Amino acid sequence: MRTLLPRLIIAVLLLTGKAMAEPLRMGVFPYHSPEQLVRLHKPLKDYLSHASGQQFRLVSAPDFDRFIQRTREGRYDVVITAPHLGRTAEREDGYRWLGFARRDSRAVFVAREDAGLTTLEHLSGYRVAMPPEVAIIHQVAVHQLRKHGLRPGANVSVIAKKSHDAALFAVLRGEADAAAIGLPTWRRYDLPGKDSLRVIAQSEPVPGFAILVHPKLPASIAEDIRKALYRFESTPGGSAYFDKTGLEGIRAVSKQDLEQIDRYLSGIGANGRH
Repeated sequence: MRTLLPRLIIAVLLLTGKAMAEPLRMGVFPYHSPEQLVRLHKPLKDYLSHASGQQFRLVSAPDFDRFIQRTREGRYDVVITAPHLGRTAEREDGYRWLGFARRDSRAVFVAREDAGLTTLEHLSGYRVAMPPEVAIIHQVAVHQLRKHGLRPGANVSVIAKKSHDAALFAVLRGEADAAAIGLPTWRRYDLPGKDSLRVIAQSEPVPGFAILVHPKLPASIAEDIRKALYRFESTPGGSAYFDKTGLEGIRAVSKQDLEQIDRYLSGIGANGRH
């Protein structure tokens, strides 16, 4: 009986969500390099490890497609991802919402100051670089172009790049005439060359980063993480984190958010790709 008691205690703790054998994997959408992601999100990882009683490990993927696949495979316990991919993970794989970043995003169209491009209509016949098709900013940007009479592949060329940064660099290197990138990327970018660019248009806002938990995570642990997450912005470290990442804070998910996101799901298949 004595030899069985420790095993019974461990089993009860696991079933009630009071302990997890391995660190929880916090998967972050690969919108920057791995080094940048670690630098940006380590404060959140450290805080949640302390405040929720669970240890966390930051992980990501080499590219968008593999991140989506790993999300589907359940390789992340907590996921910070694009809003439409969060919605897909909820609907197809049972992920549960924790919230959205308070700062919404939008597509920002930029061009070189000396290019003479000042409106979206001016982009007819030109090349526009964007993040990959699976990125919501790509879809939002294409929607905005179409609203202004521009048809990708017909009177405007759309160049899909590996990331938001790569789309911006394409303009600076002369590989594209304009770029459509996420607002947080534009605000964060402070490398040489930014002063040679101008914003020529912006899209309507869309919800920012989505945060969800995998359905295998015990409800009690998920609730501890949710409570800790919402307390984070009231701490000095949280204030600095949300300022540096541009996320501003965490807010609840509304029905209106999901209805808006659903408009961008029609082109995404079961594996998360167009």
